[in-house]
Amino acid sequence: MRKFLATVIVAFPISLGFGLGANAQEVIFSAVGPTTQDYQMGVAWSNLMAESGSDIKLTVVDNGSVKGLRQVAAGQADIVAIGSPHYKDAIQRSGSFNEDPEDLVEKYKDMSTLFAITTSAAQYVALVDSNIKTIADFKGKTLAIGRPGGNAGRVTMALFKAHGIDLEAGDADGQYLKYQPALDQMADGTMDATLVWGGVPHAGVDNASRQMKLRFVSPDPDKLDDFRSNITNGEYYVFQEVSPEILNKAYEGRVQADSPAYFWTFPFMMVVRNDMPEDTAYMLVKTFWDNIAKVNDMSPALALIQMKNALTALSAPVHPGAAKYYHEVGLMQ
Repeated sequence: MRKFLATVIVAFPISLGFGLGANAQEVIFSAVGPTTQDYQMGVAWSNLMAESGSDIKLTVVDNGSVKGLRQVAAGQADIVAIGSPHYKDAIQRSGSFNEDPEDLVEKYKDMSTLFAITTSAAQYVALVDSNIKTIADFKGKTLAIGRPGGNAGRVTMALFKAHGIDLEAGDADGQYLKYQPALDQMADGTMDATLVWGGVPHAGVDNASRQMKLRFVSPDPDKLDDFRSNITNGEYYVFQEVSPEILNKAYEGRVQADSPAYFWTFPFMMVVRNDMPEDTAYMLVKTFWDNIAKVNDMSPALALIQMKNALTALSAPVHPGAAKYYHEVGLMQ
């Protein structure tokens, strides 16, 4: 198992307890939305806590990352799922947090993480007949790179540039277009490929695969460092590997998957206030990872969650209660 050197904050005990009190603790987990993978994960996590006999009651709500982080800062929630680059924005008072008051930003800085997951990701899917098998094959082709003004187009340009394809110079025709109209154009034969964002299976890809032959087009894993150097907060972006077994099961063989596919994404961290007691953080983390097989069995998307990635590309320090567990299992040194 790989070992990580991670930053660990020092927590200070509090006399008033946490959640519901000494004998019962309610921990509120704020997920992005009711249809997101982190919400599904939260439900599984809550069930595991109940099955374990712990006095911790994990309650899942959905607020989105921005509102959720503010609620954790205000003590109205205890855990929030937020992307590593977005938490970095929060503590730097930039991005969606650029108008937050300074005292709130200071509270953001007084937080840490339990672990991170990667489930939803950016995926490039192309017509088999287009003969696009690698990013380099996009030269002279037409593809949709996401909605106008969105982050996906900016990241796609950086990724393709790392592979020698300059979209701004016209090496390929990258069009700002949402994935559903793009898939419609692919069915009509007027577009070669599109970016989609989501989990596995992706509903849009699943439906399209019933009408046309598709394949996933992956970035070269060896280009990760070049890709990161081309984009702001690049250190928080990762390539997620998805096995052909998972893809074939998800799409019942309708999307070509003879080898692992790679999608770009960033980790979603489970962020908490530093005043969460160490034993609470430890039990939350231990119960989750000791039973990860049960979580993996819930859906193809949740099957992608692996402990080896729990400390990858974090923008927050690791809570000491969580760190205790990772030291025990050899993930931290």
